[in-house]
Amino acid sequence: MRPRALPAAIAGCVIVSGLMACSEVDQKANTEKVYAGKKDVHAYDNKLFGNDKKKWDASLVQRSRTQNEYLRTDTK
Repeated sequence: MRPRALPAAIAGCVIVSGLMACSEVDQKANTEKVYAGKKDVHAYDNKLFGNDKKKWDASLVQRSRTQNEYLRTDTK
């Protein structure tokens, strides 16, 4: 290899990589996205609670009372 070929090759690589970095493709969508999934419903919106949030909250409180690890384990 000629002595001038290595610096020229390095300079060429630097120029090419610089041009590639400046030519970033726009990544935004051309159309407006519309949500195609199902409508979100509340956790209390079912037959069990009859769309009553207070009844649902009371059942959560009761369930959390029964899920106490200290009461479930034998500490003696």
